[in-house]
Amino acid sequence: MDVPPSTRSGRTVYRSQQTPPRKRRTSLWLAIGLVVVAVGATAAWQFATAPSIGALSPEPGTFTSDKTVPVKVRVKGMSSLKDVVVKVNGQDVTDEVTFNADDLVYTASDLPDGTHTISVSAGTSNLYRHSIERTWEFTVDTKEPKLHWVDPRNSSIFTSESFDVTGESEPGATVTVTSIPGRPSTKADKSGRFSLPVTLPDGKYELELAVSDAAGNTKTASRRIGISTRGPLITVAEKQVIDVPDPTIKVGVHDPSGRPRLVVTVDGEQVFDEKVGKVTKLTIGPLAEGEHEVVYTATSAAGQTARHVEGFVVDSTEELGTATLSAGAIGKDVRELQKLLIENGVYKYAASGAYTPGTTAAVERFQRRIGQEIDGMAGPKVIAALHGRIVVDQSECKLYFYSKGKLQKTYPVAVGQPAWPTPNGDFEVVVMAKDPTWIPPDSPWARGLEPVPPGAGNPLGTRWIGLSASGVGIHGTPASYSIGTRASHGCIRMYIADVEELYEYVDVGMPVIIRE
Repeated sequence: MDVPPSTRSGRTVYRSQQTPPRKRRTSLWLAIGLVVVAVGATAAWQFATAPSIGALSPEPGTFTSDKTVPVKVRVKGMSSLKDVVVKVNGQDVTDEVTFNADDLVYTASDLPDGTHTISVSAGTSNLYRHSIERTWEFTVDTKEPKLHWVDPRNSSIFTSESFDVTGESEPGATVTVTSIPGRPSTKADKSGRFSLPVTLPDGKYELELAVSDAAGNTKTASRRIGISTRGPLITVAEKQVIDVPDPTIKVGVHDPSGRPRLVVTVDGEQVFDEKVGKVTKLTIGPLAEGEHEVVYTATSAAGQTARHVEGFVVDSTEELGTATLSAGAIGKDVRELQKLLIENGVYKYAASGAYTPGTTAAVERFQRRIGQEIDGMAGPKVIAALHGRIVVDQSECKLYFYSKGKLQKTYPVAVGQPAWPTPNGDFEVVVMAKDPTWIPPDSPWARGLEPVPPGAGNPLGTRWIGLSASGVGIHGTPASYSIGTRASHGCIRMYIADVEELYEYVDVGMPVIIRE
């Protein structure tokens, strides 16, 4: 800065004005501060934008069942990368990599089973991070896991509701029983062994077992088993006197786990030994007149046994019994038949003891009335019906019990609802039980339900009269409010006191007619 001139000794002299030292120091520090701020901002920006590797696919240490694997690497600061190298199992595949704004993408094809290594490396122009790299592994497994199913063995029968499913697979494999409610599952331990507890009610089952490994490969197997905690039930039509030397006897045998073996002995001599279904007809004899003892022994596949002993007298004279009578027959048994026909209101002549055309016509009228095949022959079903029969009228929700042609009892009942109707037709009593155990039937409405032992709340009450119609019977019910309606799943419900009374009149083989 120039200042006015001064004159010394006649000369004009110009002087420059100097900046004070304090002001010079302030300017210097200001300049330094600006430089520091600029450097700091640059450093912060470099740090914030430093490239880095983020999410990886497939993730490190994972398994896949595919031989073709999409590889994806998330990269921050992609634009600052240089000299990028991508390798799969040591082989440079960089030329096949697709570079997007935020990631690297590559598809690895035809990979063999085993562990595979991926590596990514690159240089950068960033001041803080001059390079980035990442190496990781994943496993390709396309083979289904092994499955060695130890227990239960196929066709096993258990006397307990609980058992263990055991075996061996791959370590860590997921083991699931897929065929039962709840789909119970567990994982194999480090040695590959597994043990899975299962509880099922009485019945027959097909177990389906599935094992899945870490890659999602699955192997399945199935086995049939049965659960029988109570053993078989035997019901026999007991008769005190048999009037033929070679009688046919109906035996009802029920076991929820499958077909039991039935052994029959007469006076200590074995006459029958076979696996049987629910109802079996046995012809025994010839037997001498007099007292005899028949022993029925049923054994389930699990070894449980039930035993029934019956004593009777054979009197093969002219007593009306199981012999079939037809035209031309004569004797006391024919006379007894005619008396029953008179009591049933289908025969108007005297009981002569001769099987006349009028007798044949009367039998045909009776067969037509009860819905049996019309052949004019008085066989066991006709004779049984003449002594007693049951008629169920669904439209009235009533059960009628007839004995010797006369209506003896009328009971209110509940029949099947529209979705689960009671079948119409001609049936017969095949099995009877006091204080029965209710076992859930093989039907959708009963899926997941448990058996109910005898006692209060049992859906069957205290008596079960099973019919030849599959799964249908006459029984008591604790749901007394349902009587008089269509409320059951096909069975015929009665008040508990009523069915206990009816039970005493009924025997195996008695005809049952169900109609609308």
